[in-house]
Amino acid sequence: MKEYERSFKVKSISPFLDYCRNNDYKEFEPVKQNRIVFHNKNNNHIIARLTTEKIGTKEKIVFDFKNISQKKDNLNISNETIPMKVSKSNLKAIQSILDVLEFYVAADNYRTRYVFEKDDVKFEIDDYSKPQMQVVAIEGEESAVEKVNKDILLKLKNFFE
Repeated sequence: MKEYERSFKVKSISPFLDYCRNNDYKEFEPVKQNRIVFHNKNNNHIIARLTTEKIGTKEKIVFDFKNISQKKDNLNISNETIPMKVSKSNLKAIQSILDVLEFYVAADNYRTRYVFEKDDVKFEIDDYSKPQMQVVAIEGEESAVEKVNKDILLKLKNFFE
């Protein structure tokens, strides 16, 4: 599945949360995540991710791969696999696959993710506690993402790093 995304480090996520709320984006419940990112020793465009998500009292773990075909400035175009649910019974197999395919741990991140959607655009607004940073990603259909990107660059330009 192709992913078209603009991603930015920002000084504060608050103005972006307000932007989504004031522009009628549908808001989803915040998610606490621990994402372990694996890079491939032989191809730095291919990554694997093991993500533990906590929504309220529910927890789930998913595993997926991403092939980054284009990365320039704040634009990322990638192909992603459909996430696979991880259980106690398949975790060792996943770790074995990562080892055989020569993946290594590149990052172990903790964050709270706020998700907003409207039409063909999704905002993923991340407040990282490890490492400490704040990131805003806009993904979806290319022309819709570019239109929203242009709008926030104009209205919220003082909040970008």
